[in-house]
Amino acid sequence: MKVFVSLLIAACGLLALPSAAMAVQYTVDSTLDEPDATVGVGGCLTAGLKCTLRAAIQESNASTLVVDEILFDATFDGQLVDTITLGGLLPPIANPVGINAGLCATQAGQGGPCAGVEASALSYGLSVENTDTVAISGLAITGATTGIRVVNSSKSFAAHNNWLGEKLDGTNGSGSNTGIWLDPESDNATIGGTTAGEGNVFVNNAAEGLDIEGASNADVLGNYFGVKADGATVAANGKNIEITDANGFEATGNEVGTKVEGAAVTSAACDGGCNVIAGGGLSTGINLVGETITGEEPATGPTTIRGNYVGLGADGATVLANGTFDILVGEAEDATIGGEAVGEANYIAGGGFGIYHENGEGFAALGNFIGVNAAEAVTTPPSTAGIFLYSPSTIDGPLVEGNVISMAGGFGIEQRSGSSEIIENFIEGGNAGIFTLGLSPAVGNLIAGNFIVESTNGILIEGDENEVVGNEVLLSGQAGIKIKQAGPPFAVGSTGNLIGGETEADENLIYESGGDAIEIVDLEGTQNEVARNAGSGNAGLFIDLLAFEPGTEPNGPNGGVKPPVVSTAAKTEAAGTAEPEATVRVFRKATASPGELQSFLGEAVADGSGNWKATYTAVPGETRIAATQTNSEGGTSELTPAAITPADPATPGGSGPNDNTGKEGSDDKAPQTTIRKGPKKKSQSTTAKFKFTSSEAGSTFQCKLDKKPAKKCKSQKKYKGLKPGKHVFKVWATDAAGNKDPTPAKKKFEVLG
Repeated sequence: MKVFVSLLIAACGLLALPSAAMAVQYTVDSTLDEPDATVGVGGCLTAGLKCTLRAAIQESNASTLVVDEILFDATFDGQLVDTITLGGLLPPIANPVGINAGLCATQAGQGGPCAGVEASALSYGLSVENTDTVAISGLAITGATTGIRVVNSSKSFAAHNNWLGEKLDGTNGSGSNTGIWLDPESDNATIGGTTAGEGNVFVNNAAEGLDIEGASNADVLGNYFGVKADGATVAANGKNIEITDANGFEATGNEVGTKVEGAAVTSAACDGGCNVIAGGGLSTGINLVGETITGEEPATGPTTIRGNYVGLGADGATVLANGTFDILVGEAEDATIGGEAVGEANYIAGGGFGIYHENGEGFAALGNFIGVNAAEAVTTPPSTAGIFLYSPSTIDGPLVEGNVISMAGGFGIEQRSGSSEIIENFIEGGNAGIFTLGLSPAVGNLIAGNFIVESTNGILIEGDENEVVGNEVLLSGQAGIKIKQAGPPFAVGSTGNLIGGETEADENLIYESGGDAIEIVDLEGTQNEVARNAGSGNAGLFIDLLAFEPGTEPNGPNGGVKPPVVSTAAKTEAAGTAEPEATVRVFRKATASPGELQSFLGEAVADGSGNWKATYTAVPGETRIAATQTNSEGGTSELTPAAITPADPATPGGSGPNDNTGKEGSDDKAPQTTIRKGPKKKSQSTTAKFKFTSSEAGSTFQCKLDKKPAKKCKSQKKYKGLKPGKHVFKVWATDAAGNKDPTPAKKKFEVLG
């Protein structure tokens, strides 16, 4: 039953008429394609005494009023017989108008348009040219090369409840190339809406469902792309959505989807402005790159894509995969995929790459679910990578934060050429949870706070200058964290990487790996630092240095550095020998297992003769300790075999009480300082910000940058106007009892010139 037109207009917000303007209404009452008998005289009336769509557009174009309305009478009720077959091109829409056929229970069995337009072999179904404030609703448009084209800077266009490529009985249209095309400077369009009945259906278009070409500030909301009105039947477009610059005109401020709010947040159905972007044939779900051969260039942006189902049907569970790319960002700039707030995540399934980035500035992938459906259950993942990053020349590197990724093969996050921040993602499965490949001179990546479970390698590094801190890696099939030489055709070593840091928060926790906890397979000339880390249940060594070419470079990576000698192991200190000026780190072990490391105890720097002594808070008798050394070039050894502290005399042969508090009620324990956030390891920014905390409430801080004197400071500390070069930031906490952290938290970074 046809919905009253006036109610639909109010619900969908199709027209906003100035209060002083009286719109003329033309009511189409015929499926014929006859012209108006006398344009501008007698209203919409053909020679056959009917009001046709063609005649109504002719009359509206001749009208001098602000906005007209073209409505359809009750005989149009969503049946295939309610289709207008065009004999030639309709006149371009040249005045503001609302064309609204209404919302009906269609012959296809779904709610949808009340009228059809068959434009077989014509270049367009409807054309909006050089006019603003046009709204088209309630039409099933098939057969034309372009269903609706909006050209010559026609602004504030709206399309609601149209089917582009599907007939009223649910059968496929034929001959379509593009569903809706917005040409350069046809800005501020609204395609779909956030409430039921406002979304459009884009199917069977050989090139694009929706093509935004050099147009800006479009909102794309609540539509179905690549699936029919039932939300489940695939009828592929070549590309579901394409957003690009074109011929010198920039595409900026376009948004696909929205922050889903209210009841829609907990609903598995794609509603509340969510778009279904699926079944994308051999190509893409969303393409921000275009075809340079046609004058298209990657979108300037910003472009925001959030709150959508990509590769999933409208139920949020059925996988209806796109082709190679679910979301192809490429070199588009300032693209944000997802968001930090509830309701901004995209749910992405199937395809080759979930999100594919290639050297665009200002890219961010935030809070998306990849290989996970709308009920947050594991489903079909992308086959190659959940998120792929390639950034050889970006200044403002990619940010990948808070995503949930489940993979069967391939890589959860694959990063090539450095400069990314990969932070606090949850990754399950895959050949590696995170894989980085960067060739010298590489900028490196920050890989921090990620949770990675059941990948072949949790983190796999083939490149330089990566900082890997604060990650938790569980149940890897092979190594938890692995560094190796970049494979063919490069065959170059990986050097300058940092695994773990100088605070407890920086420690990588590595549990139950099928191989080593940390494995470095490389050339002797490489130097990689393994600082503070912990974990247990690993089948191999906790740190394992393996020669890539045993016959020619048998000593292994990191210059073949050997573990330090621990000659003395006591309750409060350990001592021994190492390479001159090496940093020796002493760790506590809970068991004799070579794949276990319980906690950090202390560190010392060897003198010019190689002698070292590290002090630490007292441990019980018969505590196992082990140590590493990091040579002056930054390469870390394997761990020494465990040494055991003497038994506590209070309990011969066993462990006695561990009382290090001094007098009863006194506080002589120093606080622990932790840097929570700082600049990237290498950046062109001349401003550095640091956030830090203390393990004890009420602490004060002192900060020091490079060789400048330490000064009182508070979190967050900001330094401006930094000169190019390497810098070192240190911060100490002092608790309320006056105990000062003896080992400041430290952050090294470089400002690029």
